[in-house]
Amino acid sequence: MKNPIFNTHDLILVLTLAVCALLVIFQWLLSKQRTSASWLLSGFFVGVGLTALCNLLLWNDYIHSDLEAAKTLLSSLLVTAVVGKSVCLYFYVVAITRAQFRWRWNYALHGLMLLVVIALVIAVGLDSDRLRFLIANDSESHVRLTNFFWHYLKALPVIYALAAVWVVSQYKQQLKEFYSTFSPRAPLWLLLLTLGFASNWSWSLVVHVLGQSVGTELADTFGIADNYITFLLVNALFVYSLLYAHELLVTKEKPAEKEIATVAETSPDAIEKVRRTMEDQQLYLTQNLNIEEFAKHVGIHYREVSSIINKHFNTNFFEFVNEYRVNRAKQMLLDKNFADMTIMDILLESGFNSKSSFHRFFKRYTGMSAADFRKQKQE
Repeated sequence: MKNPIFNTHDLILVLTLAVCALLVIFQWLLSKQRTSASWLLSGFFVGVGLTALCNLLLWNDYIHSDLEAAKTLLSSLLVTAVVGKSVCLYFYVVAITRAQFRWRWNYALHGLMLLVVIALVIAVGLDSDRLRFLIANDSESHVRLTNFFWHYLKALPVIYALAAVWVVSQYKQQLKEFYSTFSPRAPLWLLLLTLGFASNWSWSLVVHVLGQSVGTELADTFGIADNYITFLLVNALFVYSLLYAHELLVTKEKPAEKEIATVAETSPDAIEKVRRTMEDQQLYLTQNLNIEEFAKHVGIHYREVSSIINKHFNTNFFEFVNEYRVNRAKQMLLDKNFADMTIMDILLESGFNSKSSFHRFFKRYTGMSAADFRKQKQE
């Protein structure tokens, strides 16, 4: 009986390739995202699919080509796929979390890096046989270059994934600077997904580094697990792009250092104006209030308002507004005129639009639930 061309573990690579091709099609048919984000997510799926294809062609002896040009092309395609998926994941996260995402000239440096590596692959002859260490009596310099090439392919995705994690973390902080109310669900899932890719690719890097010490068979087992996890994460990212990505609220980039210095010196009148506007006009009762809308009522630029809240109130806009809302809710819970109102009615009337946010903030500022607070004060 002949051996099959593909074993069970090869089939997950074939399946990953097929699914990524389908996801690119579905992305354009079903996605609600902006054009840049759609292109970047499609590029990521293409990169993951090509990485699976290259690994299949590289390590499967039955479909491995003996043509020299094909061997060099395979190495070039592998590095293109790995760099492409890494860059696309990072910029996809940037595109869906930043308002008015635009391409800049310095982004071309990522593409230049790829061209340099491909030129190196061609110049020194890092073909697929060298990547598999099949060349007998290969020079020490070529072995070192091959090892460096593998270190590069394993480390680069980790660097970009960790950068994406950092972008999401910064984005969550910026939401608190800009909005008084937001759903944490979409940012949380995005953070978990980027952490998932960072962890998976870190796992692949560790397996690669420890491959010689733990033994080939064990290293192969760990590497195969990486393929299965990648397949699951890719599908999870696609589901996220359909269900949650469009819920992300956009934020604006932080001002430059010169702009921060300009608003650093704030007059006492401006500080008092921020406080008085919030209290006199009771803008905290507006459920979806953001800092730009609030700044229009104050009459100064939103960046200066943000600076005042950060520096002089020692908090961010999100916490600043919700503390007023909690105080309003406490007043209503103690007022006999509102005794017939449910806690749900009170949280809505005090500016909250989420039960979880209300209960989290109320317990933080009072040390107890709203129900316990009302009951304790009535006794």
